[in-house]
Amino acid sequence: MDETFGKSERLCLKRRFEALIAGGKSFFIYPFRVIYLENQLLPSDPPIQIGFTVKKKQFKRAVVRNLIKRRTRESWRKRKSSLCDSLREQNKSLLILLVYGAETPLPFEELDRKMGQVIKRLETEFSPIG
Repeated sequence: MDETFGKSERLCLKRRFEALIAGGKSFFIYPFRVIYLENQLLPSDPPIQIGFTVKKKQFKRAVVRNLIKRRTRESWRKRKSSLCDSLREQNKSLLILLVYGAETPLPFEELDRKMGQVIKRLETEFSPIG
């Protein structure tokens, strides 16, 4: 069970961000808007590349935005393994952007629970159906 979150798993390339925003599908599970796009799996790429954003308009102080992103990344790191394994088995790759949308910073326990719901929803979207 791999519980790391390395640089290769971070969504960094501008063209991938643009492709995700332009052609991605989305759903909302409070407090996250999840935008995702199936990508071609290259041998060098991990099965999932993910980015996290918190709106500056909503949280003026960088300290608070960073706290939310840190909690969200930690929750993702701990829960991602089942989704990664199922995508690897299907030879699929995903680009994901998580946009935090709550008005106040939520405690880690609640964020972690919601992250579980997000991952479960993504697993059902990409589960092999017969």
